[in-house]
Amino acid sequence: MILLSFRLKSTARFPPLPVKPAVSHCVRMDLPESRRFQRELYLSSMNYTGCRPLSEDEIVRLLDACQGRYRARDVALIVMGMHTGFRISELLSLKVKDVWDGSEVAKDVKVEKGFMKGKKKARTMPLHEKVRDAILSLLQSSRMWHPLFQDWPLFHAQGCHKRLSTRQAFEIVVAAAASAGLDVERVGTHTLRKTFARRMWVSPIVNRDPAKMARLLGHDNWGNTLSYLEFADELDAAVLA
Repeated sequence: MILLSFRLKSTARFPPLPVKPAVSHCVRMDLPESRRFQRELYLSSMNYTGCRPLSEDEIVRLLDACQGRYRARDVALIVMGMHTGFRISELLSLKVKDVWDGSEVAKDVKVEKGFMKGKKKARTMPLHEKVRDAILSLLQSSRMWHPLFQDWPLFHAQGCHKRLSTRQAFEIVVAAAASAGLDVERVGTHTLRKTFARRMWVSPIVNRDPAKMARLLGHDNWGNTLSYLEFADELDAAVLA
């Protein structure tokens, strides 16, 4: 009891150390004040349902804006999202061994049904050459090509082997968009999936076929597929034709 009393008195002499506020590694303090405010306002809402697709010019600017130590990871995440159409939670479920066989990047990737929306069935998508190049750059820059890292998350958080959270991934995409000078309203991680949908919809192979589009997006209901597509410009053009 005497020792306890002494400790309480001794610690009471010193004020507690100030707690340093947690700052996201994605916060860009060099952004103009208006863009920083717009970004923080949008981060507070985390509204995925209204996300829009990006144009080809915006895609180039977004990728160019990914800079710093984790550039390879951020680029790989964005490129993979725009070329596979996987949801962000599905992308973040991937491990190194899902895309790397020890000698080369796989030609397709499978997300197990436990990580899919609805958890009904797994989904496999082929990997575009741009995706394979981005993954290889990620593995080389982080040295995750070594067999010891086979069970590591492909997209791991800063300074640890834990996978990125969906919140962190959201911040990465929005911060890059803000740095690129894009309007971050309606931009989020679901923007990657919607960009994939827009590209596929106008491709010669899909050719605006809702059945093919639904299969690419992993939808059983065509109504869900149509919600991904924005017809406003096409319908206006049809009326004016």
